Order: sequence, then C-alpha cells, then structure tokens
Amino acid sequence: MVFNSAVVVAVADVSIDTWQLICRVPPSQRINTRELVDMVFCYPLHELGRFLLCLWSFVSIPPSDSFYSNTYEPISTF
Repeated sequence: MVFNSAVVVAVADVSIDTWQLICRVPPSQRINTRELVDMVFCYPLHELGRFLLCLWSFVSIPPSDSFYSNTYEPISTF
C-alpha cells in the first residue's frame, strides 16, 4: 500500500495537536512531528540495531577459553 507523504504528515500533525490538547500539555512543552517520528520510529530501530549487533557478535565470536579449544591433541598409539 502506497501512502502520500503529504497526507501522512498532515494527519500526524493533526493527531499530535489533538492528543496534546486532550492531555492539556502546555504550549511551551508540546512536541512537533519531527520529535514524534524520532521517538516512535528512529529511537526503537536504533536500539534494535544495537541489540542485534551485540547478539551477532556474541553468537559469531567464540570465547578464547572455550571447552572445545583448538589445541586438540590426537591420542598416539604405540
């Protein structure tokens, strides 16, 4: 589904203003559309990216003192 960006921004502006009026937020403390987009989309996606990078690093790099180390010595038979 394709949305017209101008319509989405207009609806977001009206919605922000309406909810801030209902919640009686003083005009000096009201947030604008840019701040709302940062809070709702950008910040959670940034934190999700950081978490996935940490998880990928944990899964990809084995610890150096692991049980299955690279110093395996075969049993010699005489």
